[in-house]
Amino acid sequence: MESERYLPSDRKLETYLMHSIILFIIFIIPVAYKAKKDGVITSLIATCLVTSVFLVIFLFCDLILRLCQTLMSLTNMDSQHGRSFSSVVSHHFTLNTASAAVFVIGVFLFLIASTMIVRGCPLHHVWDFGPYFCVPLMIFSFYLLRVTDLAEWERLPDLGTMKGLDYGTGMAYSFYYGYLRLILPNRGTTDSKGIIEKIENFEDKHDVTFPVHKLFILISSSGYMPPNLKEVSIDKEAQWMENAHELEEEKRDRAGTIGRTYHNNAYKIYPNGRNSGASPVYIVAEGATPLLTFYEVQKHSHPESIMYKQYKNDITMMFYKKLREILQSEPSTRNLCELIYYNDYDSDGAKVNVAKVILQRISEITNSA
Repeated sequence: MESERYLPSDRKLETYLMHSIILFIIFIIPVAYKAKKDGVITSLIATCLVTSVFLVIFLFCDLILRLCQTLMSLTNMDSQHGRSFSSVVSHHFTLNTASAAVFVIGVFLFLIASTMIVRGCPLHHVWDFGPYFCVPLMIFSFYLLRVTDLAEWERLPDLGTMKGLDYGTGMAYSFYYGYLRLILPNRGTTDSKGIIEKIENFEDKHDVTFPVHKLFILISSSGYMPPNLKEVSIDKEAQWMENAHELEEEKRDRAGTIGRTYHNNAYKIYPNGRNSGASPVYIVAEGATPLLTFYEVQKHSHPESIMYKQYKNDITMMFYKKLREILQSEPSTRNLCELIYYNDYDSDGAKVNVAKVILQRISEITNSA
């Protein structure tokens, strides 16, 4: 059933045609029985009743599915996910064109049946056809909702059920094996230095001290990260960060490129701003480049851009969780990298000072040591 959503359009059309034939057969059996027993006029009335009852049952099943999906999303929602209660509810109860059309037609037929045919609620006549007809109708309604695009949230499965095929997980593996695994650990050769050795050499060369010998990876909720971190470290017009120097570069032969260069930057953080007189805190930090690419993709009119915008928070969180899992599961990179997920804006709508976020994490690390 899940794989049907990824069929090409002609295959999906065949599937919908099959559903229509099955639905026609389900309708024609009670109608033919009524026509044989009660006459043509009565059978037409029965047809209208069956159609309106089916659409009411269909909409009722749709409502149940949306409620269940909303409750599941709210239950599994991470506190750092960045999605509010209202956004989750709105996401699952937004009607697309198909579902809105079904809703309008269903209400219209229900009103006709209740005012012109049976002079009352048509649902009172549901069991006229017997439970052996209505119960399968409800099951069939659930089935149709699961395999069609009537529910907007059914267009994509939950990212957690995609078994690594989602964009966030893919970015995490690419970032780890294409970059972090190359620059974080010491390979044990004379020409290779890990992040700790590079930081220690920087300390000896510039006569400074790093409170934490790790690479800090910043993961913003929007995915955006400027070229220089000083641009996101301004608080009350005071700049808290500035670029110090580059660490020793790393050269690797990768994918046909001889001597590809990798390097990291050391930053100085001035608590309370550069003019506060406070001693600078040295750290090695950078943004997650795959998320910046993901952010830029959303700014263009690609066929997938709209869907990426809709699932932006989910994809970013999957990237963060999977990357954290990979880093800790690999002995060669464990405790060499610190991931910091944060929202670009605080609860008051003010832009977050990244320097404060980093200092808070450093304080947590040093206090727990």
